[in-house]
Amino acid sequence: MKLRFVAAAAVVVALLAVVTRGDGGGVPVPSSAVLRPVDLVALVESVNVDSGWSVSSGRTTAAMRLALDDLRTLSIPVGTLVDDGGEPAGCTTFDVPRSCVLLADMLGDAVVWFALVPADQTRGGERLTLPGLVDMRDNGNDGVLRNGWVLPLATPVRRECGDVDTAHLRDFITRFPHAASRTVVDLVSDRVVRVECVK
Repeated sequence: MKLRFVAAAAVVVALLAVVTRGDGGGVPVPSSAVLRPVDLVALVESVNVDSGWSVSSGRTTAAMRLALDDLRTLSIPVGTLVDDGGEPAGCTTFDVPRSCVLLADMLGDAVVWFALVPADQTRGGERLTLPGLVDMRDNGNDGVLRNGWVLPLATPVRRECGDVDTAHLRDFITRFPHAASRTVVDLVSDRVVRVECVK
């Protein structure tokens, strides 16, 4: 009986360790964090919003239509969830082409949630700089940003930090968590291609 209890307790401890560490250790993601998968990243050519459009209580108050750089037009209905990812400055320059980048979780052609972020000032048509990684999921296929967004990872992801060497991506995440790093997404592949430490 004691042996069974010890074995059961060991299983519980092991499961707790796995939950705390995600897929492989590093910086634990708070259990209260809402993880939002991103499966569409696109440069926005133009934005058309209905009268009275705004965001209230995290949802759109009117419909909007986005013309994307891949020639698609995406309609986002009233009441769609908006997530600013904890970043105070979303993209609001709707009248300037290619100044916003869309990140969204899609269910077929329907938008589950989305965010509009400012395009990078340099090479904004090719890449997007986002907050740093704090974890990896799905056997290293996905990266978790510090704002809870989950994006696919390229193979491999380049690690850049001057003359500081890291053994692998997990090592980089552990050594440069949260505001100590930033993530670069390729706007063609929609994948994280590079992480950079912030000095």
